[in-house]
Amino acid sequence: MQPSERAPFAQLVTDVLAYYRQDASRFVLDLWWGACQSFELSQIRQAMQRHATDAEHGRFAPRVADVVRILAGTAADRAALAWGKTLEAMGSVGAYTDVVFDDPAIHATVLDLGGWPKVCRTDLKELSYLQHRFCESHRAYTGRGSFDYPRCLGGDRSPDSEYAKVGLSPPRIAFIGNAERARVVYEGGSAAGKTAVRFHTLQALAAAPRAVTHMSSAAPRAATHVTSAAPQPMQRAAAPTGTGPAQPRPGALRAAPAVRRPAYHQGVANQPLNTTAERTYHP
Repeated sequence: MQPSERAPFAQLVTDVLAYYRQDASRFVLDLWWGACQSFELSQIRQAMQRHATDAEHGRFAPRVADVVRILAGTAADRAALAWGKTLEAMGSVGAYTDVVFDDPAIHATVLDLGGWPKVCRTDLKELSYLQHRFCESHRAYTGRGSFDYPRCLGGDRSPDSEYAKVGLSPPRIAFIGNAERARVVYEGGSAAGKTAVRFHTLQALAAAPRAVTHMSSAAPRAATHVTSAAPQPMQRAAAPTGTGPAQPRPGALRAAPAVRRPAYHQGVANQPLNTTAERTYHP
């Protein structure tokens, strides 16, 4: 919606809430405007009508989530529709052409799956697993709201410099879905990729963490000093002078009592035996 449509939008929300006997405060109107600004005013009217005639949800006053659910669907619904759009482009466009979708979450998801050429060349046996990974990643990106994404999914073709050497223009980019939204996605994306990569010299890296290294080197010494001052649980308390044997502290380890081992003695040498010397056991 355009800023000029804010007044009729506020009147629409006020009338709908009045139907459910609720008031529309300034905060409520600002919340509705910020959440529904990406939709058209006609779409908001249709969503309000559909909510009022819904037998399950229409008994209660509409909220922002109800309108978004009607117009954009849930996260699972959007992921399923995005997979269908991507699957159709895989077959109709192919891996050799650069593509731009009208959904930035598709760009980020395809890049996480290995890139556009790899996705297009997925074996049919692995297609169901690819769909599962695609939907999970797409829901994660749409749930974040704001994220980085590449402005274009590059195909498996020669770079633009090779076309310039022979005097040819680069191949045209295929825009998938709504052309206007795809243009907005292309302009808002990053040319370098989804993840920012920065390079630093060794001198800059060596000079930056000096203060942190000084603090981290002092930490082990303080920990060692505290550890040495802690009591040793394995030592027994010394018995006071003139008293009986020292009693162990509660919780301290006690020494196991001495076990008397049986003694074996050789029998008399001149006593007649059958084969070997007799051994007697003395407990």
